[in-house]
Amino acid sequence: MVKEGDRSVTLDLLKQKMAEFSKEREWDKFHSPRNLLLALVGEVGELSEIFQWKGEVPKGLPDWKEEERVHLGEELSDVLLYLVRLSDVCGIDLGRAALRKVELNALKYPVSLSKLASSKNQEVIITKTLVDNSDTTGTVGAESC
Repeated sequence: MVKEGDRSVTLDLLKQKMAEFSKEREWDKFHSPRNLLLALVGEVGELSEIFQWKGEVPKGLPDWKEEERVHLGEELSDVLLYLVRLSDVCGIDLGRAALRKVELNALKYPVSLSKLASSKNQEVIITKTLVDNSDTTGTVGAESC
């Protein structure tokens, strides 16, 4: 078990631990990208169930019992571990890909526009962004942050 003061956790450490875990159990033959993605989606569903009937939850989860927080940590960990394993099996450096995505999002959503969106002109800025980001059919694609 992880104890306080242990070495810091990195994506590389998690990748290594997951690869060892899978190899020791001879599960590599089952860890295709498709199978890992489907398992990841299942875990996201389990994570969603925790919040399903709670309504809006304040940051820091001040009203949650300790066992609810532990359960949330376990489900978040399942999602993270499957994501790390999937990226490893696909040969994607998840840390670098994530940093690149943050940089791309910074260009796509500049601070000046985000501050304007917080002002009274929010509706105009959002409408312009939706029009600018629509594809040739006029539909707006979902984009992750």
